[in-house]
Amino acid sequence: MSFLAAMVVALTVAASVRAGDAVKDREAVLADALAAFDRATGLAARQPDQAASAYRESARLFESLVADGVENGRLYYDLGNAYLQLGELGKAILNYRRAERLIGNDPQLQANLHFARSLCRNQIDATGGTAALRTAFFWHYDTSLTARFWVAFGAYVIFWGLLALRSLTRAGGLGYAALALCVVWVSAGASVGVETWQHSTTQAGVTVADDIVVRKGNGDGYEPQFAEALHEGVEFVVVDERPGWYKVELADGSTGWLKQSEADLI
Repeated sequence: MSFLAAMVVALTVAASVRAGDAVKDREAVLADALAAFDRATGLAARQPDQAASAYRESARLFESLVADGVENGRLYYDLGNAYLQLGELGKAILNYRRAERLIGNDPQLQANLHFARSLCRNQIDATGGTAALRTAFFWHYDTSLTARFWVAFGAYVIFWGLLALRSLTRAGGLGYAALALCVVWVSAGASVGVETWQHSTTQAGVTVADDIVVRKGNGDGYEPQFAEALHEGVEFVVVDERPGWYKVELADGSTGWLKQSEADLI
């Protein structure tokens, strides 16, 4: 073996060892985070202060995994649970929303997200066209992007399989089945395309502070936009951005400017 080849092999082995060590380190951190959460749950009824400290440690460890580049729906879900127990609704909803993008309509996730939203001091409901769209296309909003992709892919494959089978057997019923699958394929595929486009062109976020003064412009000198302050847990879409400020649109269509330090993006 040449010296260069030996160096390549050595570097490859070293990289594999480092990768293996990184996985083990992450697994250890995850185990510690889950153990801290379980310890907090056990202490909650008898020693709330110690429980809060354990929940805080659990959240810190989960956050360290996120900072290390781990992108996992269950991790975000667990992190949301830790913040929910700490009463930090903004960060709880933020991480539930991040989990939602990866694991979609998981029943427990949706139940916890619904509960966290119900605790928010600002209850801002979708109105008009937005509410109608969410009702008419509930399957688009209540299922994950991944699930809709596989539905579209499966319908596409079966559609062409049925057409091929129909051309061989001339069975009339196969044509109707193929047509139904075509509708599923196009609908699910369009849903995936729309959401992918939305993710690339819009950015959603959640407020993570209390007593937020939403202003008419991107500066403290502008007048307040709303009569009441916003509190943590309010969800929005970013429609414009300036240094240190987001212009946001709320669920009811109202807009205004808030400081970037008072919110986090999904």
